[in-house]
Order: sequence, then structure tokens, then C-alpha cells
Amino acid sequence: MRAKVGLTGGIGCGKSLIARVFETIGIPVFYSDREAKRLYEDKSFLEQIEKTFGRGVVKNQILQRAVLADIVFNDKDKLRQLNSMTHPKVFEMFSQWSRKQTSPYVIMESAILFENNLQQNFDLTISISSPKDVVIKRVMQRDNCTEQQVVARMASQMLQEQKDALADYVIKHDDKTMLIPQLLTIHSSILNHLKE
Repeated sequence: MRAKVGLTGGIGCGKSLIARVFETIGIPVFYSDREAKRLYEDKSFLEQIEKTFGRGVVKNQILQRAVLADIVFNDKDKLRQLNSMTHPKVFEMFSQWSRKQTSPYVIMESAILFENNLQQNFDLTISISSPKDVVIKRVMQRDNCTEQQVVARMASQMLQEQKDALADYVIKHDDKTMLIPQLLTIHSSILNHLKE
């Protein structure tokens, strides 16, 4: 049975970049957000979303992401509701995918791994840690949005310090510390862990 590693971090911490580096060293990565987007194309799932969050959320069988984001990022209960609909299905997809892999371990990249208490499904977890000011700058550039919008999205997530405390490994992604040496050290450590 191959090991499952959870990779997490808040908005704008560089999860995709770090996941791609793991892929270059031969570790397959399952991208939760990408798979969740595929889920949002499923007709019966969209019907559930519409029932739960109201008519304006789906138009012509297409999810109105901005409308849904406005609803869930301003209401913690609604966000919890959306996560409880999405995450079990995504994790099921991950389990099926990981059975087909041949590497010593696989990674599931998920922004809200700890928020949804998914860590018990993994052998090890990695948190990507970026300072608040760096995150704000990155997300404003990436999403062409205001500082207030970024701060509101960050407020709906678990504090960075909490994620780091829960994780087995922490990657510093502060635009100063080199990433590759950190990743290679973690990779070696995971392989050693698997031998034990």
C-alpha cells in the first residue's frame, strides 16, 4: 500500500508550483481543486448546488463561480456546507487515482486539508508557509483583485501558524528561502519514513 501525503497551504502560498516540483522528481500529484472543478461540471452535482445555494449560482448548467464565492466566503456555515458536499467526492476520486500509481508515495494537494480534518486520511502532511504580505501581493497580481478581497479570503482559512503546527513538514515559501533543497530534504525524509 503506497503512502499518501497531503500537501496544503493557504491562498497564494504556491501550492501548484511546489506540487509541480514534486512531479519533476517523479511523485504523482492529485490536484483537488482541479478535480473539484470537474465535479462542478457534473449535472446532478450542479442540481444539488443549486438546491442548496439558490437559483443564481447555476445558469444554463454552468456554475457561476463568482456568485458562489461571494456566498461562501462571507458565510462560514455556507462554506462548511459546500465543503461537506465536495470533499468526500473529491477524496473518493483521489483514492481511486492513487491505486493506479506506482510511485513509493503520492501527494494530494488541497487548500483546506486541516480545515476539513482530512489529515487522518494521510500518512504524512506538508504545509506551505508564506508570510501574509507576500501572499497579499501574489494574489492581487494573480487574480487582479484588491487587498481587501484577498484579506477576506484569507480570513475564511485556518491561520498559517495552526497549519504549520499540525503538519509533519513545513516548506517556507517566502520568496527568499530556496525551495528545491527543502523539497529534496522532505522527499528523502518521506522515503526513509516508508522504510521504517
